[in-house]
Amino acid sequence: MQVSGSGEFFVVKAPEEVAKPLKNPATAARLILGLSSVRETGGGEYVGEAAVRLGHLSVKMLVKFRYAEVREDGVRVVGSATGLQTTADFSIAVEPRGGGTLVKRRFQGTARGLAASLAPGIVRSALKKMAEDAAKNFAQHLQSK
Repeated sequence: MQVSGSGEFFVVKAPEEVAKPLKNPATAARLILGLSSVRETGGGEYVGEAAVRLGHLSVKMLVKFRYAEVREDGVRVVGSATGLQTTADFSIAVEPRGGGTLVKRRFQGTARGLAASLAPGIVRSALKKMAEDAAKNFAQHLQSK
């Protein structure tokens, strides 16, 4: 089963201010991925575990991410999460745009196995909710600063 989504939101703040929290791996992990801790594995890649809820199940997923682009006024983070026969690829980008900043997100997931075959609606909803919650968390963080 394939699940994908994308979205964007505009922030009336300078791009440097919006990109700053994403340039810190610990903050990026907490805001984007919901990880409690992250470690660098070398070569600019960061790894951690995330607890994900699929209906009544709680599953640990291995999450990896790296910085694909870092500028003073923008950043692009790409990564993947795997667990319970599910793989999800994601990216978030911060770009200057007409008096503020545009934040773009993209998500694509593939779910296989027993959970995906027995409860595809629950799995599809859970994957979409994870991506939407990450964007909401980041937007709320930006508005609170």
